[in-house]
Amino acid sequence: MNALRQWYEGLAPRERVAVIVCAIVVTIAVFYYGLWRPLNTSVEEGRLRLTAQADETRWMLGIRDEARLLQADNTQRRIQGRNDSLLSIVDSTSRENGLGEAVRRIQPDDDDQATVTLEKANFNQMLFWLRSLQRDYGVAAQQMTITRDEEAGTVQARLTLARGSA
Repeated sequence: MNALRQWYEGLAPRERVAVIVCAIVVTIAVFYYGLWRPLNTSVEEGRLRLTAQADETRWMLGIRDEARLLQADNTQRRIQGRNDSLLSIVDSTSRENGLGEAVRRIQPDDDDQATVTLEKANFNQMLFWLRSLQRDYGVAAQQMTITRDEEAGTVQARLTLARGSA
């Protein structure tokens, strides 16, 4: 420390001012880039993560409430579809969901079960159809064999649908 003090005292007054100014600038730069900026960046990233998680939580709570409403409404829909035959439900809902042309065969196995054969069916429409069958009528697929068709987005499928298994 003595050697540094002797060096400093040996400087001309203008040089001493320059050394003090440089020391102040270096101290400010170290403080800003070494402490302030990393802390500020970390706090801002934490704030953004917290906001994103809060938004996701609000969305999930909204979905939960919607699911509860749909579940309550689902019971009423199933009661309505109980009087219709499974064949008529499958036929009408396949047409409503744009699969009327794809249905090649509906074979009843008994009152509460049927095998449906689809050719060149749009895969997404088939999934929406199966979802609506289960949601609205309590009809679910017990067994499925699905193969990709030559045309993109289409499939050939053999489905065994059963009532009361949802």
